[in-house]
Amino acid sequence: MRVHSRTRSRQVRIPRPTAVACGRAVALLLGLQLAIAHAADATLLTASHVNPPGEPTFEAFARMSKRLKDTGSALDLRLFPRGQVGDEKDIIEQVRLGALTMAAVSTAALSAFAPSAGVLDIPFLIRDHDRHPWAVSDGPVGEGIARRIEREAGVAVLGWWSAGMRHVFTRKTPVHSAGDLQGLKVRVIGSPVYRDTFNVIGAKATPMPYAEVYTALATGTIDAAENDTTNYRNLKFYEQAPQLSLTGHFFLFKVLIANRERLARMTAAQREAFDAAFLDATAYQRSLSAWKFDADLKWLEQNTSVTVTRPDRALLEAAVRPVQEKYAKRFGQELVDAIREAR
Repeated sequence: MRVHSRTRSRQVRIPRPTAVACGRAVALLLGLQLAIAHAADATLLTASHVNPPGEPTFEAFARMSKRLKDTGSALDLRLFPRGQVGDEKDIIEQVRLGALTMAAVSTAALSAFAPSAGVLDIPFLIRDHDRHPWAVSDGPVGEGIARRIEREAGVAVLGWWSAGMRHVFTRKTPVHSAGDLQGLKVRVIGSPVYRDTFNVIGAKATPMPYAEVYTALATGTIDAAENDTTNYRNLKFYEQAPQLSLTGHFFLFKVLIANRERLARMTAAQREAFDAAFLDATAYQRSLSAWKFDADLKWLEQNTSVTVTRPDRALLEAAVRPVQEKYAKRFGQELVDAIREAR
C-alpha cells in the first residue's frame, strides 16, 4: 500500500567540495601512491616543498638529486616541488606518516606541529640573512631547538636552510616607519606571531593562500604583502606592488625534516652518500640564498620601476616590542637571549 503525504519532499543538497578540500584529497591520494612506492622500492626517496624554479630550495633539492644519482648509491631522490602534494601542513603530515621521505618547510608552518619552532619567528630576532641564522642553527641553541621539534612533531630534523629575510612590498605607500603601515591590509602567513606583528602597529594582518596574493594585490583586496626578495622577483609581485621596503622584520628558516623509518631503511653506505649529498645541498642553498638578495635588488633596479626604501630597522623593531615581549615570555627569555647573542 502506497502512503501519500501532504508534505512536500525536500531535496537534499549535497554541497560541492571546496577547492581546498579537493586539493587535500589529491594530496592524500598522491601521498598514498608514494607510500606504496616506498614499500615496493627501498631505494626510492621523495622530497617535497612549495617553492618554484629559481628559488634556492628548489635548486638545492635538484642538486642533491643529481649528486645522489652520480654517486652510484642506488638512491633515487624524486622531487615534488611547488606544493604538488599540498601546502606545507599537508607536506608535514605526509612526512610524519612516511608517505614522503623528507621536506623543507617553514618554521611558521612547522610550529603548528612543534610549538618550539615558533621561537625563531619572533620579529627582528635574527640580525641578518647570511651569518647570524647559521650561528644559531648550527650551534648548541639550534641543536636544542631541533631536538624539541623532533619530540613534538615525531620527525627527524636533518638541518636548516634559508627562506630569506622578509620585507614589505606595497601597492602605493613606501614604508619609512611603522606609521606608514597603519590601516593597510597586509597579507601575512597564517601564523599568530605574523598576525600579531602587523596588527600591533596598526596594520590589518590578512592571512590568505600564497597563490592568491598576486591577484589580491592587483584588485586592491590587499594593500601590501611581505616576503623575501627572490619570491618578490620570481612571482612578479613587483608588477602590482612596486614599493619594496627593506624592513627585514622576519628571517624565515626552512627546516629540513624527514621520516625516521625511511632514513633507517638505508644501508650504511647509502646513508653516507645521503649525508654527503645533503651537506653539499645545504652549503649550496645557503650561499645561493645570500647571493640572490643582492642579485635580486640589482635586477629589480635595472629591469623594473620598483622603488626600494631602506627604513630604520631599529625604529621598526621598537614598534613591535610588545610582540617580542609576549613571545619571549612564552618561549623563555633565556632562550631568546641565547638566540640574539649567538655568534
